[in-house]
Amino acid sequence: MDSIKNTVAELTEQFNNRMTEFQKELKTSVPTVSSSSNIEVQFNAFRSFVLAALENLQRQVELLSRQADEIEMRTRKKILLVHGVPEAKIETSVTLTKMLSERMQLPELTKDSIHTLHRLGQSNSDRPRAILIKFKETSLRNKVWFSKKSLKGSGVTLSEFLTRCRHRIFQTARQRFGVNRCWTRDGTVVVMGPDGTKHRIYSIADLNSIPSCDGDVEVTPAVVGASPPASAKNSKMSQLRSRRIQKK
Repeated sequence: MDSIKNTVAELTEQFNNRMTEFQKELKTSVPTVSSSSNIEVQFNAFRSFVLAALENLQRQVELLSRQADEIEMRTRKKILLVHGVPEAKIETSVTLTKMLSERMQLPELTKDSIHTLHRLGQSNSDRPRAILIKFKETSLRNKVWFSKKSLKGSGVTLSEFLTRCRHRIFQTARQRFGVNRCWTRDGTVVVMGPDGTKHRIYSIADLNSIPSCDGDVEVTPAVVGASPPASAKNSKMSQLRSRRIQKK
């Protein structure tokens, strides 16, 4: 879907560039008094038609992309990722499940309750790979997810297995609004705006519609050497006059 989006965007840009060049050549080659000047009108109509068709195609691609993303996210609703668990030379699903069950204090988290459990990616000596856990029941998955606070301070964290599109949106949101104002729930990115309102984010356009924290308070910088306001001047003059009266 991303490649189709890029193709449509490139076609639109290429069409605009060529039509702009053709319009310049048309204005220089056809006299304004000529009966053939209606060619420019026809050209503008054709250009508007093609741009509208490309825009409609772009909307359809975005709709299909969003639907495909939702379907892919549904297939991940029973999956969680566990980060920060040190790797051992010999690991089995039994040992990893037992370790997680003890750390999270969830005795119901056993090998029989897990459909799939394995490390993601290739081994890296810098940091341990994430563990993908696919539960048999959504209820246990949710119980583990909402028990993630018990891992605080242990170096182990949980995250939802987001699609590539949602993960990119989530990372952008955290960079813009901060880690504490962004989270995910059931695969949906949630952002708390500056006014405390919670927003469900499905695209970058949704993210851009939220005002950033930087624009909430307008700070006027102080000007060095600027004259004080009139009220301050009047108060100072009244103080000087009162002092003179007291001296007399």
